[in-house]
Amino acid sequence: MRAPSIHTTQRTVLVLGARGTVGSEVTRALLNAGARVRILTRSSNGLAHLPDTVERLLGDIRDRACLARAMDGVASAFYSSPHEEDEEQLARNVVEACETAGARLVFVGVHVDGPNRLVRALKRGTFGRMAPHYRPKFGIAERVRCSRAHPVLLMPSNFCQNDELFREQLLEGIFSQPLGHQGLNRVDVRDVGDAAARAMLDPSIPSGTHPVDGPATFSGPACAAVWSAALGREVRYTGDDEQSWTRPLRECLSGRKQEDFLKTYRMISRFYVPTDPRSVARTTELLGRPPRSYGEYVRDTLARWRSASAD
Repeated sequence: MRAPSIHTTQRTVLVLGARGTVGSEVTRALLNAGARVRILTRSSNGLAHLPDTVERLLGDIRDRACLARAMDGVASAFYSSPHEEDEEQLARNVVEACETAGARLVFVGVHVDGPNRLVRALKRGTFGRMAPHYRPKFGIAERVRCSRAHPVLLMPSNFCQNDELFREQLLEGIFSQPLGHQGLNRVDVRDVGDAAARAMLDPSIPSGTHPVDGPATFSGPACAAVWSAALGREVRYTGDDEQSWTRPLRECLSGRKQEDFLKTYRMISRFYVPTDPRSVARTTELLGRPPRSYGEYVRDTLARWRSASAD
């Protein structure tokens, strides 16, 4: 398969949230592509591994003047809406800054897709009743889509990396993440980062929505079986026991993010989300290769954990 075209121009690209789960992978992918990277972050903690070529700006996207300075001269910007009480205002700040600067906005988030505004509005109403805690995020994605920032909206499925919130249980032979017995599509965040980097660097990528899916659907027991094979020991699925999976989330997460995760997991365990071959084909086209498998993610993660323990 022919590799996708990447245009590493001399113009800078901006990553907002470079310390986050997705933002860190976008930064990695941009650097691997030879891009000139600028990051805007509230803290420099956890960024020591980045090379000196990365331009670091300390600031907050709540500060519009700071955001405007960060946008100066950039060709594109990456943003993923955080789990914050004022997430809608934060998104408005980012969209308006991109529009003013003439920069493309590459956005990763929850979006209710459809051929026109009316259909999307009707769908948002339906999904909003099912997941009221995500209503703000649905509105944010629609605002991005309708912006003048030449937007690319990446719509990933369930992150494989969510497994790492349950690391201690996994190493003890328990997979408690409540993915249910029917399953849902799972995607490696590294692929999300690669897709976002291409959209930021390649102006031939059309504006609009792009699914980013993994190659297959996995139920909770199926995920447990993959971890069992990698660890060489039995891994039991305990996602039907709410206490089993809420404890790690309460220990690892806090605030609005903890609330959103708890509500989301209670919801998704009841639904079957099959893998759409058309979405996988579009993901493959965007990446220029097939998406990583869940098994590859598990093996790489386990190797990283073991390497860190050996140091």
